Amino acid sequence: MKKWMSAAAAAAALTLTASCALAATADAKIVAPNTEKITAPFAGTLLPFDAELGDSVSAGETLFTLDTVPVYAAQAGTVSAVFAKVGDDASGVAAHYGALAVVEPKNALYIDASTDQAYNDADNRYIHAGESLYLKMGNTKGTGVVTSVSGKKYTVEILTGDYDVGDTVRCFRESTTPSDSEVGRGKVTRYADVQVLAGSGRIYFGNKPRGDVDSNGQGTANTVKGGGMYSALWDTDTYWLISNVSTSGIRSQLSLQIETNSLLATGPRDFVVEYSTDGTSWTAVPGGSYTVIGQCDSKNALPHYMPGFKVFDFALPAALQDKASVSIRLRCASLTGTDGKSSVVPNATNRLGHVSIKYNK
Repeated sequence: MKKWMSAAAAAAALTLTASCALAATADAKIVAPNTEKITAPFAGTLLPFDAELGDSVSAGETLFTLDTVPVYAAQAGTVSAVFAKVGDDASGVAAHYGALAVVEPKNALYIDASTDQAYNDADNRYIHAGESLYLKMGNTKGTGVVTSVSGKKYTVEILTGDYDVGDTVRCFRESTTPSDSEVGRGKVTRYADVQVLAGSGRIYFGNKPRGDVDSNGQGTANTVKGGGMYSALWDTDTYWLISNVSTSGIRSQLSLQIETNSLLATGPRDFVVEYSTDGTSWTAVPGGSYTVIGQCDSKNALPHYMPGFKVFDFALPAALQDKASVSIRLRCASLTGTDGKSSVVPNATNRLGHVSIKYNK
C-alpha cells in the first residue's frame, strides 16, 4: 500500500535530515526591493534642501530644487517671434527653430561705409569707434555712431533719420555737414535679427510675447523690474502661471498670497484665479476674482492709484490637497484699465511682487 506524506511533513523530514547530516551555510545580502535612483532632468545648481539620510518621503514629494537660469536679450529690440512654450525642452526648440525667440534690433539699420570718398584730409580718413557722425542723403538728415573700424572700412549704426536698405548715405563730423567734414559714405544695410538661445533645460516661465518691446539686457524669461516680475501685451487669453506645485501629504487648508499692481490707468485691472490638476482643464477658485490698483508716482496721486503693491489672499479649494502636481494661473479677465474707464493698451504692464502658496501644519 502506498503511503502519502504531507508537504509540511516532507519539509520537516528534509530539514531534520539535513540538520543531522551537515549544517549548510551561505553568504547573502538583503537588498531593498524597489530602489529608486533620483536624477536631475538637466544640469544646474541645487538650492538649499532638507532631505537627510533615513527620512521618510511620499510619492511626488519635492526633494531637491534646481536653480533656474534667466535667458537675457542680447540687445534692445522688439520680439518678432517666440517659438518656446512653458514646459518645452530648450535644446529641442533651438534645434528645430534655431532659437527660442527672435528679437529685431531697436536700431535695425547701419551704414557699411568707407573713407574712399572722404574729403581729402588726413584727419577725415582716421575714424574712431564710438564717435558720433551726422548723416545726409539729399535733404534727409540723421545721426549715427561708429561701432567698428577696420582699415578704410567702418560701420555706422543709424540712430535717427528716415533711410531704407540700399540708400547711399554720406557721413560728416559737423552737424552743418560742410563738404570738408565728410569722412566717407556707404550703403544702408539691415542688421540680422538676434536669436535668443539657451543651453539645456525646460522653459518654466516666459513673459515676452511676439511684438513686445525689450530693453537692453532685460530678461525674456524670469524678468524682474521695479521690484517684481512683469509682463506686457495683456488680453483675456494671457495669464501668470504657477505650475507643477506638489501638495502631496498636505491635507489642511491651502491658501495663495500675491502682491500685484498694474500700469497707471491703462494697465489690466480685472483678474481671476483658476486652478488645474491636469494642466488642461481649468476651474475658477471660489472668491478668486480680484481688481488690481494702478501704481502711482509723484505726479499721479489719484484715489484709484497706490504707491506700491496690493496684497491679496485666496483660500484654495480642498481639491488641491494631497496632489502630486497642481497648477494655478492668474488670468486677465477683461480689458478694462485700472482707472475703470480706459482700455488696456499695448505694452501696458502688470507686475507681481510676491507669490506664495501656504498651508496650516
